[in-house]
Amino acid sequence: MKLQEFVIETEFNSADSMAVNKSREITTSISVNTEGKHTKAHSPIETIIGALGSCFLINLQRYFQKSGQELLNSDVQIILKGYRDPQIPKLVKINYEIGVSKGFNFDIDELKEFIESSSTTYKTLEKSVKISGNVKRLETAN
Repeated sequence: MKLQEFVIETEFNSADSMAVNKSREITTSISVNTEGKHTKAHSPIETIIGALGSCFLINLQRYFQKSGQELLNSDVQIILKGYRDPQIPKLVKINYEIGVSKGFNFDIDELKEFIESSSTTYKTLEKSVKISGNVKRLETAN
């Protein structure tokens, strides 16, 4: 089995206290302010939490595409909350809530199982961070 390789080049922008990550002609910035003042970009922990939300979104799309349903902006809402223990220091817990428009045909438990079992980011984090959450039907469009 051939493994997928991901290469990121990280440069330091000292003027803005940013890590500038480059991969596949895409550039993203992450705050590396040592005083915890993250005003121009997400912190590294927020980036990890956001990656989990993005991975969930990929798998939500895959789930609904299998049944011929397409998600639009207002059809889904994902809220993630991460908790860092500064004494360790470590991200120790992530809670998520995923809401999908009630106009979609889906089984809540099946959808939750699918997005967790298909998420590369979830599978990467689950042994080191307590991840819990739920899926619900949104009453109205966002």
